[in-house]
Amino acid sequence: MANGADALTLERVAQEAGLSKGGLLYHFPTKRKLIEGMIVRLIARVDALLEDELLKSGGDYVTAYIRASFRTDPEEEKISNALIAAMANDPDLIKPLQARFVRMQHKIAEAAVSPEIGTIIRLALDGMWMADLFGFAPPSPELREKLLASLLKINQGEE
Repeated sequence: MANGADALTLERVAQEAGLSKGGLLYHFPTKRKLIEGMIVRLIARVDALLEDELLKSGGDYVTAYIRASFRTDPEEEKISNALIAAMANDPDLIKPLQARFVRMQHKIAEAAVSPEIGTIIRLALDGMWMADLFGFAPPSPELREKLLASLLKINQGEE
């Protein structure tokens, strides 16, 4: 949903998905259930990206997390914006994401050179995500490449 939480109506979602409103209501009987489903989908997308990068990195969780964080999808950013707006109206909706971040933080702290380095990497990536999401001076493509290389070096204990 490109226009935030106000545009997140069941009618509009059904229209954009090419479904009847009744078809949408069959799966998501309320707006809250729809938002919960979107959150589950967002978490599943992050998990799938991590799994893909874990295979590429030989099981190195922090490297996988770094590389997955640099894979951007404009459609997912639109969904994230709508979800953040919706969660501001209903703070309980954020609980599954909070739980997911706790699990990721635990894995990162265990897998990193040290828990401190892992946490610094995660917080840097969280900050980049927020910069991209809200247009808070997001890094240029050239700088992104340098940031990726730097974080991978930090992860290996090289800087």
